[in-house]
Amino acid sequence: MSSPSNLSTDLHPGSGMESIRSHILADPDERQIDDAPAHSITQDGWMVAYLDLMTLLLALFIIMGAISHSKAGVKMQAPSSPQKKASQGVTVSDNATVQRQGQRKGMEESVQRILGSNALGGVMDYKLSPGEVRLQMHANMLFNAADTRLNKKAMRTLRNIAHVLEQYKGKVEVAGHTDNTPLKKGRFRSNWELSSARAATVVEALINLGIAQNRLHATGYADTRPVASNATPEGRARNRRVEFIVEMGPEFLYER
Repeated sequence: MSSPSNLSTDLHPGSGMESIRSHILADPDERQIDDAPAHSITQDGWMVAYLDLMTLLLALFIIMGAISHSKAGVKMQAPSSPQKKASQGVTVSDNATVQRQGQRKGMEESVQRILGSNALGGVMDYKLSPGEVRLQMHANMLFNAADTRLNKKAMRTLRNIAHVLEQYKGKVEVAGHTDNTPLKKGRFRSNWELSSARAATVVEALINLGIAQNRLHATGYADTRPVASNATPEGRARNRRVEFIVEMGPEFLYER
């Protein structure tokens, strides 16, 4: 004879299926109680792999940023390096200095050659400045004391000066200078008038000798630009002068 429990099972054959169905439809967490440790291990492993990947990416970005910053710093500092070498092993700044010195020496030799070839080597002084050459001579080579009329030897000297100016292209300022000695009674009331009148006389003579008038202009400076002390006779004689300031372009000199 069957027991009551077996009888109950036999009388309700669908109860087993219901149990299976309930197990299937149950919450996975409740159903997989025994599998919880394995599931936790799997989830933790995925998180570790993800964090490792993020760490590697962060390290990669840091390295790329450091390399980029380093290259930018080198580019910014390179132009200002004083030790930058030219292909011949000479620094760029030294090479430019040597070139300028060579150009200046060539200019000086050209001026000396031209002045010497026009009988002005011992008569005129010269000074080279950026953009100009300044030729000067004592006023007594052209004028008598306190006078604006050219003396007897002036035209020969001015003719030689005109030959020199023909070698150049730029405009020419003719500047008259005096010492600080006040003028006595005469044609001119001040050294301003005397220096300006002398400069104008020289300009007119140069125009008559063939120098284009649009290249020339006259200026009187009186005693405002001395080159020596007016306390001595020698200094005053040096300050009484006529200057020819020639503007220079990129080409310094016409070769003749």
